[in-house]
Amino acid sequence: MKRVFLTFAAVSLMLTANAQMMLQRSIELPSLPSLPDSTRVADSLWWKEQSRMSLTLGISAGATFYNSDNNPSPYYSKYGLQLQVPLMLDWRVSPHWRLGTGLRYDLCWDPLYYAVKVNNVFSNETYSTDGIVFESGAVEGRQSAYAMRHYIGVPLQATWYPVKREPRLLGVTFDLFAGYSFGSFIHTNTTWVHYVQQDGNTYLNVNGRGDETNPNDPSLLPWKLELGISLSTDVLGLLHGVRFFMNFLPSYRDPLTGETLYMHGMTLFL
Repeated sequence: MKRVFLTFAAVSLMLTANAQMMLQRSIELPSLPSLPDSTRVADSLWWKEQSRMSLTLGISAGATFYNSDNNPSPYYSKYGLQLQVPLMLDWRVSPHWRLGTGLRYDLCWDPLYYAVKVNNVFSNETYSTDGIVFESGAVEGRQSAYAMRHYIGVPLQATWYPVKREPRLLGVTFDLFAGYSFGSFIHTNTTWVHYVQQDGNTYLNVNGRGDETNPNDPSLLPWKLELGISLSTDVLGLLHGVRFFMNFLPSYRDPLTGETLYMHGMTLFL
């Protein structure tokens, strides 16, 4: 009888202990409030101190490398120089994003790749130009040409900063530029160099001539609708950014063939 009592007491103690453990597990204690994250607080204070709107007038210059599908063409260029003067109204919508719009002036100077000449037209005692054509005759010296285009237009930009506190490190900009050329022309230079025998002596004779298309030349198409993506930084020294662009509107139309020339490529900004 005593052995049965001891066994019953031992079993009772084990059941009681097990019930207490189950009860403790079933009760959820309220969690203590977490301490504030110092980095999050610092970022919040930094963002509150940042100005949301800004108006800036800037200037940038760079070299453009074209990738055209219309080669060969008398209007073809492999490279060019570009100058941009933007007046931008920016809105910092978040620590990582900035939106901007305004007014921008673009100057594009593009040397032409082939030897060309201006196609001059005389009709009813009126002089005009009808594009440019390839030079068909031999050049006794040097011949060069360049296209000069002046654009004014409205850019729309969205810039993303991977490092929100250091926008100078890296910025990725998506932009759309709608512009109109208020002044475009193509200028050609021809230099003739040959020797002249006179009085038993040999002299070098150099003659030059310049020609230029009219401002209303039909081959120079004035409108531009350009889409671009840029990577910019201020920590590399000489190089400040690279921009890849594509113009959805043609820049030139060859009057002789009717072909249009679209410009797209890459610009390195200094």
